Amino acid sequence: MNKIMRVSIVTMLFNLAVTTLNFIFGLYFLELTGSAFIFGTLIIIGPVVSLIFTPIMTRIVDYYNHRKILVLSQLISCGSLLAYWAIGSWIDISKITVAYVLMIIIRISEELFIVTFKASVPQITDREHFQQINAAMQSATSIANMAGPIVGGVAYGVFSLRLFILLISATIIISILFTISIQFKTEKNASNKKKGSFLSIVKYVKSHSIILSLVIIAMFVNFFASAITIGLPIVVLRQLGLPKLVYSLLDSLTSIAMVFGGVILTFRKNKSELKTVYRAIFSITAIILLFGVPELIPNKFTTVILLGILIIGFGLVVVFANTAMTTYLQEKVPLSKQGGVYSIINAISQLFVPLGALGYGVLFDYFESYEVFITSGIFVLIIIASLLMKGRRLF
Repeated sequence: MNKIMRVSIVTMLFNLAVTTLNFIFGLYFLELTGSAFIFGTLIIIGPVVSLIFTPIMTRIVDYYNHRKILVLSQLISCGSLLAYWAIGSWIDISKITVAYVLMIIIRISEELFIVTFKASVPQITDREHFQQINAAMQSATSIANMAGPIVGGVAYGVFSLRLFILLISATIIISILFTISIQFKTEKNASNKKKGSFLSIVKYVKSHSIILSLVIIAMFVNFFASAITIGLPIVVLRQLGLPKLVYSLLDSLTSIAMVFGGVILTFRKNKSELKTVYRAIFSITAIILLFGVPELIPNKFTTVILLGILIIGFGLVVVFANTAMTTYLQEKVPLSKQGGVYSIINAISQLFVPLGALGYGVLFDYFESYEVFITSGIFVLIIIASLLMKGRRLF
């Protein structure tokens, strides 16, 4: 079994376990409390964990053996789940505080796993295969994100919570075994790594204009992409009055497109990672702008077809942008600083997605959806073009 297959299996299994667990506990909290607020707090655990632990993640990933961190992060998840299962026999595990502690531990280990795995790619394969590994990881993550809610929904209706926890723990154990089977190159000069703090990573990013522009672009794109995730149900269900089945089918196209996008990049090599990122970003802004068009079309069949094309395009360019950006950073950022750079990008992504969802939730309540989409598309196009023209890197 080659490295790409092993990496894909580990990525899919661990992400599937965490995604399914998050979905199940969301339903569990909602059933237990009946509170939408409590349900919603699960969404902000990720951003809060990212913000608080980014400096610590930087130190851990950049200082210690990546293989050991990957195994340890999964062991922490598995151990916390088994501890939660064990105390269920003598403590009421329905207590919200106990479940919250579990979810926070899971999110911390998940963040550590994601950042470390990205920083590990240069140790897993040669430079010419970075893109293939990253694309395979993207596809595996998309499959897990797509399957997680389905598996969780079925499991929630069939298994007890304690049995479900055992099944998730078994999945993580299998993932650990595959992780151990992946061969890592020995870190060159590992003992002579330049010991830098989180602030030194921030200074490094600021001193490299291209990397800084990528971080800022990631921030804006994650915020404005919420226009699509929040706006799609608004357009389909409220504005067009289409059935919920149509919305669910359209929504699933994003994950499907991301899976196929990863597959495409596994076999097709980008000529320039940086140009691929910039072109994909411009494509995303164009798609946001074009999302304002379907509502203006009187024929609903044509509208659905156009929405489907736009959603597929969105899923593809997101994968192209993410894979190219990750590959570029792996090629250019020193191994001793990659953990810090990925931690910063991950924290920004985690923070600006819910902020974007909150902002667009308000905008769609007060303005017509086509106005929001078109204005957002123009606005983000001006921002991105300004950033790239400032550095004379338009294409």
